[in-house]
Amino acid sequence: MTRGTRLFTEADLLRLAGPARFERGRSLVDMVDDEYEDEYSLCATVTDDRPYLATVHHRVGRLAGECDCADSRAPWSFCEHSVAVGLSYLDEYGAPRG
Repeated sequence: MTRGTRLFTEADLLRLAGPARFERGRSLVDMVDDEYEDEYSLCATVTDDRPYLATVHHRVGRLAGECDCADSRAPWSFCEHSVAVGLSYLDEYGAPRG
């Protein structure tokens, strides 16, 4: 993932996910694995009760999450697994969190 590039902030993730999903995502950051980035998205596996493939789309105009969990089925929903991917990116790659 691109080190130091400002794609989004922690506040963006909180706004999109809401407080409960954000805090649940924070508790899953250590469960993020197999991270990769393309020009539009950050993707990773997040192991919760099972492995989920979660994505944060950051360069498509609107920050959006996508995941194969039940909470992410509604359009433009932002689940805890996508939050975990976003927070992992902010933690690991030195991106601004504020």
